[in-house]
Amino acid sequence: MKILVIGTFDSRFGRNRQLLRLLKSAGYRCDVRSFSIWTGDKAAAVQRKKFQTIVGSIVQYLRIVGVIVRARITRRYDAVLVPHPSQIDALVIGTLCRLLRLPLAIDFFISLHETVVEDRQLVSSTSLIGKMLKKCDTWAVRLSTVVITDTPEDAQHFATVTRSPTSKWHVVWVGADPDVYVPNDDVQPESHTVLFYGTYIPLQGIEHIVHAVALLPDHFMVKLIGNGQQRPFIEDLIHRTSAKIELIDSVSENELAQHIASSSVCLGVFGEGNKTARVIPNKVFQCLAMGRPVITGDTPAISHLDDGVCRVPVANPDALADAIKRLVGNDEERQALARRGREIFVRDFTDTELVTQIKKAMLKMTETTGSVAPLTIMARLREPFISSFVARTSPQTVLEVGAGQGAMGTRLARHATYVGLEPDTSSGSIARERLSTHANADFRLGGIEQLRPDESFDMICAFEVLEHIEDDVSALRAWSQHLRTDGHLLVSFPAHQGRFGPSDRAVGHFRRYDTPDIGELFSSAGLEVVEQRAYGAIGGHALEWFRNLVLSRRDGGSHEHDARDTHEKTAASGRLFQPSSRVGGLATALIALPLRLLQTPFSRSSFGVGWVVAARKRGMV
Repeated sequence: MKILVIGTFDSRFGRNRQLLRLLKSAGYRCDVRSFSIWTGDKAAAVQRKKFQTIVGSIVQYLRIVGVIVRARITRRYDAVLVPHPSQIDALVIGTLCRLLRLPLAIDFFISLHETVVEDRQLVSSTSLIGKMLKKCDTWAVRLSTVVITDTPEDAQHFATVTRSPTSKWHVVWVGADPDVYVPNDDVQPESHTVLFYGTYIPLQGIEHIVHAVALLPDHFMVKLIGNGQQRPFIEDLIHRTSAKIELIDSVSENELAQHIASSSVCLGVFGEGNKTARVIPNKVFQCLAMGRPVITGDTPAISHLDDGVCRVPVANPDALADAIKRLVGNDEERQALARRGREIFVRDFTDTELVTQIKKAMLKMTETTGSVAPLTIMARLREPFISSFVARTSPQTVLEVGAGQGAMGTRLARHATYVGLEPDTSSGSIARERLSTHANADFRLGGIEQLRPDESFDMICAFEVLEHIEDDVSALRAWSQHLRTDGHLLVSFPAHQGRFGPSDRAVGHFRRYDTPDIGELFSSAGLEVVEQRAYGAIGGHALEWFRNLVLSRRDGGSHEHDARDTHEKTAASGRLFQPSSRVGGLATALIALPLRLLQTPFSRSSFGVGWVVAARKRGMV
């Protein structure tokens, strides 16, 4: 596999260097293209929004688009990876990769919203920037094929807040560069020396370190290395507490390794926020790799290190001071802790394990991508609401009734074990071929009778199907017999009976649905509606007007409903307006993109040409 590593990332940043090194160690060929925008503190740059940053961003993103388009035309790469910071990049690169059918992985090392709003408190959660950052996090994940993060706790948390399936998330530990962070027997630790280094961000809890140092005897020497947001505050706190601390500006990695080797004890992080609880900082991995004893806050993520570190309650200077005094004063305990930490690092966190993790993520990227079939323009208008609900509910098994040519099925099969049913032989043959590229997809020619009586699913989908069935209530009842107790039914159908026209008659529709009809329909089938969205506002209206105009001229303006050929029309509807080529799919995507933006403000109203409705069995919570 050849991977295009592209974005506005800093290639010198530790996490990015580590991922690139691991990819090369795993045997992947990487073409690294960095179009850096950010200088200094990225979170502060988001807040400042300087004019030159905006202009520079536009220029760099145009260059990025050019590189990806040329790469796709020449078929030079198999996949794209966006390193940290990935979210803003992913909005541009992810959209382009979707259009060009390139699998995309992003490194979701941090949440933009959590970092800027909750951790650093640069803007409020109700501010425009705060809301935009939250949307940015969510859409970056949705546009990606695979998402990489640093701990299982982060993976679970980020999957929840972005409402994305956990199967999309893959952990690659931070680890440590073996060319820098190795035991150094030539350096003897200095007596009573304690080291902390970092970027002075709130999750590190440096204020608790200062308060702990104020409780230590005067002969202890404590060093704080680094710069960052809270440095002025920490300097003031040191002055007020008279803590004996040496402040050192940021140093090179080789110098940092020397400081680690010469310290009696190294410190991790001690903040009490949610973010601290989910991470294992790079400093902890690096110190363990060098065989130095580590004291750090006792958090869920740190539990992965077993007894390889000394854990103390977070935000507790007294406990931290006691642990420092005990370890520094007891050579045997300190050396035993250092040995255990080094052994655990070698066992679970060296390149051998990390290469396995990144290979798993990259393989998943190609497996889940398969061949995604092109959608019609109208299908692209309802697709955002379908994808959003699927992502939020994370079904493990999905049934699609009336799969047509498999265009939506190829997307659903990326998220869950999928079964598609289609009675039309012509459409079914295409669907079978398209779905054959997905290992977790099963296609069956026919209708609901193709299911075993005991087969059940977390989600049952039927898009533009109910309006073709004369007894729609019976159809819903039959489908829901295969719905698990806590499962969901997700359907779409045309809106507003008053809009029934030539295009409806041409494809064998019995009806369209007004708002009151929807609740009555699902209630009659023993179901209750949990979500309802209108799609196709403005753009869909224009498309329907054009189709009705063309079809009314073709059919001579006839308003008769010919029941004799309804079945034939229904079968043919799955083939109508379907793009069959990659070029056709790209064209529908480009046309639909502005129309999807136009419909968004009206999705919670009744203004549209169709509905996407989610329901569940009545009485479920």
